[in-house]
Amino acid sequence: MYKDAKTQIMKAFLKKHQTWLFPGAFLLILAGMLLTWSGLNRQVTIILDGEETVVRTSSLSIPGILSSAGIRTDEEDLVLTDPEASILGIETILVESARDVLIKTPNDEFSIETIEIIPANLLQSIGIDLYPEDQVLINGALIDPYSPIEEDGALMIQYCPAISLRIIIDGAEEVVYTNEVTLGAALEEAAIRLAPEDWISESLTTAVDALEKVSIRRAKLVEVQVDDVRVSGFSSAETVGDALRDIGQPLQNLDYSIPPTDAPVPEDGQIEIIRVNEDLMLMTDETSYENDWVEDRNAILDTISVIEPGQKGIYVTRERTRYEDGEEVWRSPTESWQASQAQDGVLGYGTRLEVRAEVVDGQEIEYWRKITVYATSYSPCRSGIDGCSYGTATGILPVQKGVVAVTPKWLSVPNGYGMWGQSVYIPDYGRAVIADSGGGIPGTPWIDLAYSDEEYVSWSRWTTMYFLTPAPAWYPAFILP
Repeated sequence: MYKDAKTQIMKAFLKKHQTWLFPGAFLLILAGMLLTWSGLNRQVTIILDGEETVVRTSSLSIPGILSSAGIRTDEEDLVLTDPEASILGIETILVESARDVLIKTPNDEFSIETIEIIPANLLQSIGIDLYPEDQVLINGALIDPYSPIEEDGALMIQYCPAISLRIIIDGAEEVVYTNEVTLGAALEEAAIRLAPEDWISESLTTAVDALEKVSIRRAKLVEVQVDDVRVSGFSSAETVGDALRDIGQPLQNLDYSIPPTDAPVPEDGQIEIIRVNEDLMLMTDETSYENDWVEDRNAILDTISVIEPGQKGIYVTRERTRYEDGEEVWRSPTESWQASQAQDGVLGYGTRLEVRAEVVDGQEIEYWRKITVYATSYSPCRSGIDGCSYGTATGILPVQKGVVAVTPKWLSVPNGYGMWGQSVYIPDYGRAVIADSGGGIPGTPWIDLAYSDEEYVSWSRWTTMYFLTPAPAWYPAFILP
């Protein structure tokens, strides 16, 4: 009942004042709309990639405001406003457009659009964490991966991971990371210095990517006591023998060292060399041998050939004495043995007659035999007997120049050599005939040259006697003593 009455009263009021009430309401609505448009149509500053633009807009959304400035954004672009301002209170909008970035790694390539300006963050976005000594290049230039990128436009980022290298120095291991090409450069980059005497397992020119580990032994001082002198030097050798060679004191002959050469180098570097010498005394006793003689038809007359050499018997006695640093430390018992047995030889005497020519005393002579003889001289009254003797053993010629005396064996026939009557030539004496004999000199091929007492010339020297042609029908094959 109450609501119905109230409704009736409102209807009566509207009917009474409808002539001015509806136009007034319309005017009020219109004025409100004008006030609302005036409040929404505001000025907004847009900064796009550093370029500032001012627009007036009544849009009630960020994309609408940007659209009113003709700006379209992608999902990767960055749009920033005052986080505490309402949509109607936004005065500035910051927009950064994403750019194309090509990331190259040793094994892959990645193309992305991003607004990120820190290279390390870009690499991390594709799953790459940087380690010490890794290198990053932008458009070919080496950069700090933790500093903002200053270049504009598209980018190419190259990731060059450092190679890990295990380095073992005197047993202690460390890992270094490097982008250097060679081992030497990598060690220098890691501030690992090498002394000339240090040992390294690989050449300094070896490529780093071909290595997994490198061993280094630092050289240490080595002192050697040798020959009452101390010699020192640096060596990185593991054994005593190698250390001695490094410092120019290698062991010689029987020398030995304390510690031995195959032992590790002592921590204190102290080594002693013991000089060792051995005296070896050999004493020999020889037994003689005999020679048998046989005819050698291929050898020239009066020459000797060796058909089968003889050999002396040899007995040897040996004694060894050992010295260390000059002091005797050991002497061996005397040893004796027979090194070889005596063996008789066989010599050949030449029997081949050969006529030859030779210029003697300015004239050419032809001979079939020549022998070296010891010559003396005699005359009738210088024959070594009391008185004078003018006759010769053959009785044909007297004692005078041109007669040669030889030993009875050389002269006689048939038990001797049968030289009687043979023509000979003796330098500085001339032509002669063998026609006399004498006692001679035992064991010596001797001749005695005859002179008359008035022409006598003393002889006492070695000379040559030529047997002149023609050769006799028979001659002794061997006449030397």
